[in-house]
Amino acid sequence: MMKLLALGLTTLLTALPVSPVSPVQSALTITFLANEGVLLSSGADKVLIDALFLKYETGYAVPAESTQTGLARARPPFDADLVLATHRHGDHFHPAPMAEHLRTNPRAVLVTSQQVIDSLRSVFRPGPAVASRIASRTMAPGTRRRMLVNGISLELLGLPHGGRRHRHVEHLGYIVEPGARRVLHVGDAELSEATLAPFRLDTARIDVALLPAWLVTDRESREVIRRWIRPRQVVAFHMAEDADADDAREVQTAWPGAIAFMRSLDSRTW
Repeated sequence: MMKLLALGLTTLLTALPVSPVSPVQSALTITFLANEGVLLSSGADKVLIDALFLKYETGYAVPAESTQTGLARARPPFDADLVLATHRHGDHFHPAPMAEHLRTNPRAVLVTSQQVIDSLRSVFRPGPAVASRIASRTMAPGTRRRMLVNGISLELLGLPHGGRRHRHVEHLGYIVEPGARRVLHVGDAELSEATLAPFRLDTARIDVALLPAWLVTDRESREVIRRWIRPRQVVAFHMAEDADADDAREVQTAWPGAIAFMRSLDSRTW
């Protein structure tokens, strides 16, 4: 199995299908699922981030059952080219729907941390065809790596999970470029000058930053975002399951022009 996996990952790095670059810039649509789960779509490119999970603890949302089934079984529009999971926590990832998606979607490539892959393997022993589409990319804090997966530009960022008690959690941020827009997804990262300065995202032309609402409403975190990310558009998500219009107003007061995602299948297009 290990030889097959090594062979598969070599194939992933050297022979992933590369889509031709279109001279027409397609619009980017971001569809919210729940917590930090999103579908990014632009032209033929589709990316799922933190989208394959089950009901977690009290207060964490899940999509409707029909949406969860569509995600797990890779039914359009959830037939992704690229699948990402920032970390292994249950409000971001669960091995059962992830395994089903990889089995039923022969195009999907998973790029995530080794901890997520170990959790996936606790319920799923992939054959060679699936193993060749799973890439372990644990990143030390402050490090970055660029990849091209199914023609989609991807940058992995080593960002620590927020909170001292989560220091053992392997955590990734992603910059994804479906079409002509650059989208930053930071997961549950600790955002500070120390964690962001190595990446100089303020010079990286981030079109949309997907950020947990608690970072947007916190004054010190907002200053870090403005200084070290400088996104053109802020989208806040990962609110409590019972979030309401007052919570949305708090986000928009803290960051005028921000979009607050609260209801599953809400979407915006740029």
